[in-house]
Amino acid sequence: MPLRFIRTKKLGIDIIDPLQAAITTTALARDLSATMQFPPATAALSVLLLILQTIQNIQVNRSGCDRLARRAAQILIDIEEQMRGRYHEAPEALLRNLDRFESTLTSIHQFMRKLADSKWSDRFLRKSSIDDALVEYMRMLDEAAQAFQLATLINIHLAVSSLRGNATSNATAERVINAPPPPTYQEVLNEPDSVAVEIRSPGIVDAAECIVAESDPPLAAGGESLSLPEKRLTDHYLPAELSSLTLEDDHGFQRYHQSEVILRGRSRLQDGWWAGATEVQVQGQRALIKKYDDDKDNAYSKWLRDVKVLQNLYHPNLPQMLGFSDERAPTPFILLANVQTQSPQVLVREVLRSSSLGTSIELLLRFYRDLADTAMYVQRQLNLDENKVQDFIEASSFRVDSLKTLVVGLPPPRDGEWYTARNYGLAHTLLDVCLRMLPNNGRVTYSYNRGEEFVTEEIQKKINHLVTLARALLPSGRQSPVLPTHLEALIEETEFETPSLTLRQVRDLTWNAEGAHGHTWYERNVPADKFSVGDIGYIPVGGDFGSFVLLSNVIKDGKAVLSLSQRSHGEHWCWEHVPIHRQPLQAYELPEAVAGWPVAVPPYSQIDVAVVHEAFLSCVKDAWQYLLKNGKGHAVDGGIRPEDLILVTHVGTHQDFYVRDFRSKPFMPHTHAVNPRFAANQFHHQHSHGFHQPPGFGFQNHGVPFNQPALPAIVYLLTSLDANHEPHWSPSPVCLPKGVSPQPLARHFTTKIGWKTGFLNYVQLHAEDFDGI
Repeated sequence: MPLRFIRTKKLGIDIIDPLQAAITTTALARDLSATMQFPPATAALSVLLLILQTIQNIQVNRSGCDRLARRAAQILIDIEEQMRGRYHEAPEALLRNLDRFESTLTSIHQFMRKLADSKWSDRFLRKSSIDDALVEYMRMLDEAAQAFQLATLINIHLAVSSLRGNATSNATAERVINAPPPPTYQEVLNEPDSVAVEIRSPGIVDAAECIVAESDPPLAAGGESLSLPEKRLTDHYLPAELSSLTLEDDHGFQRYHQSEVILRGRSRLQDGWWAGATEVQVQGQRALIKKYDDDKDNAYSKWLRDVKVLQNLYHPNLPQMLGFSDERAPTPFILLANVQTQSPQVLVREVLRSSSLGTSIELLLRFYRDLADTAMYVQRQLNLDENKVQDFIEASSFRVDSLKTLVVGLPPPRDGEWYTARNYGLAHTLLDVCLRMLPNNGRVTYSYNRGEEFVTEEIQKKINHLVTLARALLPSGRQSPVLPTHLEALIEETEFETPSLTLRQVRDLTWNAEGAHGHTWYERNVPADKFSVGDIGYIPVGGDFGSFVLLSNVIKDGKAVLSLSQRSHGEHWCWEHVPIHRQPLQAYELPEAVAGWPVAVPPYSQIDVAVVHEAFLSCVKDAWQYLLKNGKGHAVDGGIRPEDLILVTHVGTHQDFYVRDFRSKPFMPHTHAVNPRFAANQFHHQHSHGFHQPPGFGFQNHGVPFNQPALPAIVYLLTSLDANHEPHWSPSPVCLPKGVSPQPLARHFTTKIGWKTGFLNYVQLHAEDFDGI
């Protein structure tokens, strides 16, 4: 017999019987009205009754709202129990806390009214924000309860102080009366350790020190509220005059209570100064809130530092602060106008993918200009030296707003004085920061990452051109960090949304720049002796340099007049020496471009040698200009695209060798060793026993007495970049003419001629170089 399906409705957490909820709410309101006799709390009680009445009209999230109401009711009941019978003795701190508690309840009531009046579709779309608001209001109630507990502790301290003050002698009372006035509220907080010791000590707690524990600002003699204590900042970036400023002057910035801020989602920012920033709504406007939710002291110090900096620094490329929290906020925060931002790395990747190389270069120029302007402004306003400005920029984090403007987040605070030193200037720091916004951190690479979808071979070539052109255009090293005037004028003439900068314009700007177009692309492993400087050709699709198709040699064919240079260098080492030290090897020139390398070979040892020969263009810029001018014609002759042309500018070979003395070391008997005291006096050694011994008599080492060190043998290695020359070892420093067999080494030497490998440098243009030609 098949089983029947029986459907039952499963009650969720938020599903409450409306009748039961109404009965419970009515009973709670009746009990509160009957028990609450504390006059200062009647206003808060009235708001709470309105909240209980509003809950009955809420269809969803009723359980969360009910928990809020019960938590508020419990706080009022606790206050009633503590103050029962002594309503007239309520301290000022408790009354002020009740006023703030009433404002919190008013905010909760307004929130519940909106929730009750909203449509189902609005509640569905705002579900996450509603849940976050319930959590936030519950936290505010918990903070209110803690404030009431703190007021109770203050009363206890005051009572103890009063009792102990009455028990003191008259002499002590006179000393207290004649004592200097206690330090002000701000000065007490400047010495937190002494205050903490006083609180933990069993001695008398002074009334002035008890003010430190209050959560409310004290009142001056005229009844005006004093500002909260501000810890003295010793930040690495702040000058003394800025560190000593207080927040009494708002400088036109508004202070916000946390109840005025409505969260609009969760934070997706995780990097640097922007981490944890969330979009909010304040007084009907969108803003970005940055909370400081570290431990209390650390959070307050960071908040205070950022507020002071943003109050006194105003620059379009710094965060735009709208306001900040009041001092009573348990979690301090600031509000920023920079709402819609993105990472500069994301923007650069998008521009590389969808726009031209000229547009990408223009974006990088704008980033450098914004960064340089910010650095100059910060240095001037904060009176920083160059090292401190570099610290500021290198530690900052960056975002890009909706107008493609670079926004520099503040660096983390550095407590105390720091001293840094660099062997490069501010221009190098700014250029390095801009290049790190590119993929691969601005490094030129010759193999693209196949595991990442974005970095294709074409994108990698684009990045390589972008990096090399940026290094040629922008200041670096010890140069002035200010963007050159002609570049400044170039990017100001164009709007970024409709860019007009072309790659040909960029190259024309760099021809006369120092070190511009001195770069080449590099291939580290090619067939040796296959390429010559001036070769022009292409690589077939799917091939490599082993399948390079040569069209011509522009130097040998007389198509271009290019200056050539050659050089060679070598090094040698012995594997038996630990640690191994590679020593440079000096060559001497021989006819027909042959290099001779004298090598000293110790007895019974092996010496390894590495030799590199190179030929290259003296001015690489000439190759770029030739290819840009004549590349299209060569491409037509070869039936290829002009951007596929490769012009070789540098060739070289690398080859390993070794020579070994394979004789075995002779046996050295210790019984016939010469006394070291007479080792230097051969005559005394020969005539001390009354007869003459011929030199070399007794134990000998291949013609050398065993007590004398054997001298190394000198052999010669003869090499050349010319493929027709065969490298060989020779006992003579002279290179014999071709066709004459070289003289072999002594029979106790064995040698090796290693495999020769090649490498080359070349220039290759981008497709945009030929646009419009």
